[in-house]
Amino acid sequence: MAQRHDEIISETSKMLRQRGIVGTSLADLMAAAGLTHGGFYKHFDSKDALVAEATERIFTEINTRFAEGVQSHGAKAALKAYVADYLTLSHVKKPELGCPVPAFGPDVGREQGAIRGVFTGGIKTTVSLIMEGLSVPPADRREKAVELLSLLSGAVSMARATDDEKLSGEIIASARKRASQIIEARR
Repeated sequence: MAQRHDEIISETSKMLRQRGIVGTSLADLMAAAGLTHGGFYKHFDSKDALVAEATERIFTEINTRFAEGVQSHGAKAALKAYVADYLTLSHVKKPELGCPVPAFGPDVGREQGAIRGVFTGGIKTTVSLIMEGLSVPPADRREKAVELLSLLSGAVSMARATDDEKLSGEIIASARKRASQIIEARR
């Protein structure tokens, strides 16, 4: 049962990032996990409970990798690696493997309760990790970290929204340049 629960969470994590919350039906999730719609309620009380747990897993996986990079290579190097991985056309083209903020953040804005709380917690953790890698004075770090995460997620959202690969590349390149300026800034 625990393995099946884990499979459902894994499939949901991918589908949420591919289709958003509204575009992810219970029937599709159960089919992807090899279960019937009725089998869902053996694992979760509601779709909201499933989405909250999957969202928590997504943020935990991403932020754990980021934190491991901080421990292994230092905060600034980990931040540079995070930004380099984030601002790629691969991330743009494969939302199911990337950050939930550009993938289904707009859907979360229309949600209530647990989903929104989990999403907020994930963003706060990411902002804290970003803050560790910035060179600006401590009083300015939170503002710059929020600016950087906004830049990253906004650039990926915009690049995904266009059907012009050249423009998508320009958006990502421009964001990389600005992200580097934020990371290297001393004040």
